[in-house]
Amino acid sequence: MEKICDLQTNGLKFIQSDEFFPFGTDGVELANFVKGGAKNRAIDFGCGSGIVPILLAGKKKIPTVGIELQERVARLAERNAELNGLPIKIYNMRVQDTPALFGKGAFDIVTCNPPYRKAGSGEASASEYVRIARHEVELTAADVMRAAAGLLSDGGRLYIVHIPERLDEIMRLAAERSLMPKVLQILRPSDGKKPHLFLLKCVMGGKSGLEVLPERNVLGSTADDYPDGRGGY
Repeated sequence: MEKICDLQTNGLKFIQSDEFFPFGTDGVELANFVKGGAKNRAIDFGCGSGIVPILLAGKKKIPTVGIELQERVARLAERNAELNGLPIKIYNMRVQDTPALFGKGAFDIVTCNPPYRKAGSGEASASEYVRIARHEVELTAADVMRAAAGLLSDGGRLYIVHIPERLDEIMRLAAERSLMPKVLQILRPSDGKKPHLFLLKCVMGGKSGLEVLPERNVLGSTADDYPDGRGGY
């Protein structure tokens, strides 16, 4: 079943399908962690039904390309872009193939809310859509870093959301591709709870030196709960 949700910000609407992996606070947090505007060009890896592109283009006026492997999910992302009349182009393709298609320097912002779990870990999902979204069966963290490095020129930014137990790995993989970690935000579900997510900004060819922001709770489940430009450093 499908329903149209009001994102409660900038008049944006969003089609949700019960069949596919739903967007959550991690995607909203990621979009709001990005700093940019109409002069930038962004690409979102594994865009799903399009929440990050919708928020980047709809709230921050950033023209955005979405990359989604699963064809039916990509079509839903296209419908969400059309519903809101936004400058978003969705490509049904592998993230790994984007550098060959677009070329070095095609974008100055890369975003990614990737599969959090390694292939074969955790509980298997009966849904192929959910399995691909949750586990690194089609896209690994190393793939993300390789593709981002192939698209960004020096000074370009990668913004990624992931789980704390993989923070050291994500930072190492980024640095190996000259994507230097620059800003880290740790998130927890509520006071007294262990951190469950982190947001990381990396800069292509950047100097060493990491700013760690104060740990905080996720702020809510709707796009309007988040101030524009959170994490804009």
